[in-house]
Amino acid sequence: MKLAPMNYHYMRYPIGKFLDKVERSPFDSIDLYCSAPQLNLFDYPLGRLLELARELRRRHLSVMAMTPEHCVYPVNFCTQDLLTRESSLRYYQRAVDTAEFLGCPNVQISTGFGYFDAPREEAWKYCRESVGQLALYCERKGVTLLLEELKVTTTNVLVTSGDLAKMIREIGSPAVVGMVDMDQMTYAGETVDDYFANLGGRLRHVHFNDRGHTVPGDADFPMKQYYDRLKAHGYDGTCSFEICDRRYYCDPDKAIDDIVAWLKANTNELD
Repeated sequence: MKLAPMNYHYMRYPIGKFLDKVERSPFDSIDLYCSAPQLNLFDYPLGRLLELARELRRRHLSVMAMTPEHCVYPVNFCTQDLLTRESSLRYYQRAVDTAEFLGCPNVQISTGFGYFDAPREEAWKYCRESVGQLALYCERKGVTLLLEELKVTTTNVLVTSGDLAKMIREIGSPAVVGMVDMDQMTYAGETVDDYFANLGGRLRHVHFNDRGHTVPGDADFPMKQYYDRLKAHGYDGTCSFEICDRRYYCDPDKAIDDIVAWLKANTNELD
């Protein structure tokens, strides 16, 4: 698999601290979580983007994927509110443009949500239309959208691997593929096998994290079993570590060390 750490748990630090740590690690690429103050996709000066590109080149790092902040105020491309939907599409257009500039092939995009007291079909329609528009743009830009489902407490649109597969079929673009997050998957009562059964070769990205988006081995998910099932299906796509729990904010470098230790103890990925 192609592995990369994400900078989510470095959001209390300058982006350089994260890049320095990755440069010293066995990894040579990153999953770039885009949020202020590191890279605010709503508004960043051109100089900030050029500086980031220089810092990546200097450390010989590539960007495997970009993960914009999403499904939180004010980003929601499934909503019945037209103004929010249109502004969200402009936001993701900027994300795609930024990815293209940085030489990043993938932009992760989580489902939005519709009003919980309105028919689900309305939000489904807006999701299909919005992602479909972005997909056409991505086809011109050479960028792939990694579509993710979310928990039922967050969305009423895409919550299972079956939902993902159905939406991807309806959009019908080569620029839209599916992904699996171990936390979302387990919360929905699904398995790695379910994702392969529903998505097959359209499963192209993994968030490999323990319960609560923690470091593998820091919670109670059977992470070795999850890894073994991915390999049993011949998965050789991209995989990043979305570590979001605030316990890691005080010593984010240790979290990356612990990820490396888990991989060395349980896999041959770093050999």
